[in-house]
Amino acid sequence: MASLAAFLHAYLRPGADHGVVARETTYPLGDTQIEATLYRPGRRGRLPGWVVLHGLTYSGRKHPSLVRFVTSVAAAGNVVLVPDIPEWRQLRVAPAVTLETIRSAVRELHERDDVDPDRVGLFGFSFGATQALIAAADPSIQSLLHGIAAWGGYCDIDRMFVFGMTGDHELDGREYRLQPDPYGAWVMAGNYLTQIPGHETEAAVAAALHELALEAGRLGAYAWEPIYDPVKARLRATLSGGERELFDVVAPRTDAPAGDIAYRRSLGRALADTVRKVDPGLDPLPFLDDVGVDVLLAHGRDDRLIPYTETLRLARKLPPDRVTGPVITALFAHSGGANLSLGPLHVAREGLRFAGVLRSILRLI
Repeated sequence: MASLAAFLHAYLRPGADHGVVARETTYPLGDTQIEATLYRPGRRGRLPGWVVLHGLTYSGRKHPSLVRFVTSVAAAGNVVLVPDIPEWRQLRVAPAVTLETIRSAVRELHERDDVDPDRVGLFGFSFGATQALIAAADPSIQSLLHGIAAWGGYCDIDRMFVFGMTGDHELDGREYRLQPDPYGAWVMAGNYLTQIPGHETEAAVAAALHELALEAGRLGAYAWEPIYDPVKARLRATLSGGERELFDVVAPRTDAPAGDIAYRRSLGRALADTVRKVDPGLDPLPFLDDVGVDVLLAHGRDDRLIPYTETLRLARKLPPDRVTGPVITALFAHSGGANLSLGPLHVAREGLRFAGVLRSILRLI
């Protein structure tokens, strides 16, 4: 309970001095050195350690929300290592380099004198959550880990890509619709559009969508806000007529009609098929049976980037004796934020649920 209180005290007072020292460091990855930030509380002795993965975000390990969270985890009595993944900061998914980056970071933390090697965990947000689960299926990483916390991850790339293009998701025959965060579609189309059969010549569209996603990272505003309409207009002006039509499907003006949902759904499925062929390391389903460490799953109910139904699917696909949760909370989502329009009683209940999942994360290792 004391560690949860320390976490909440630090999280709710982000500008105060909580005795946490953050310093820049490096660790080896083959013949190169990877940059990272290490957070350590003012305690002596060997402490539990967390490797925390950021998602596909321009600010990477410097994202203010991530810094606030990992500082709070450290204040609760943990050593935290946040590795830099340059490809993710450039919004390139790069699954070929991800596994070794995670392995090296976990090994670096595991071998530190101030970390208890029997209490090392891996925490991933969003895209990083699913990559953490995939990494834990590798025996050389699994043997170094005591647990994994996966917040806001995905399970099924077909459903995730269709959601990104349409906002539709379903579970057990029940259908849901949400206005999706367009950032996900911009990133994935920017990475894979030209590898879809029939779209090989659409490099200019892919480049424009990638630049739009980078601009969202630079500005820091939600991707669905009108602030990006002038950016869209500027990028659209560089394209030809047919290219503009495709650009408008993936990145329409905020006041534009939604367009042909059947075409957007088919484009989402085509992106998923392409990813499965080109980068199978992004598909978690073949790996989940082999995850041999305890996993805590959580997701924000109002998440507009990856729907919470994906975490419910992860809970069903992972070995059942390894899963804690899933916990779905209305108070936090990595895209969409907290739903504070709830009534006071509901907010109080969600607050207890949120505190409960934090307590479970801190106890996981």
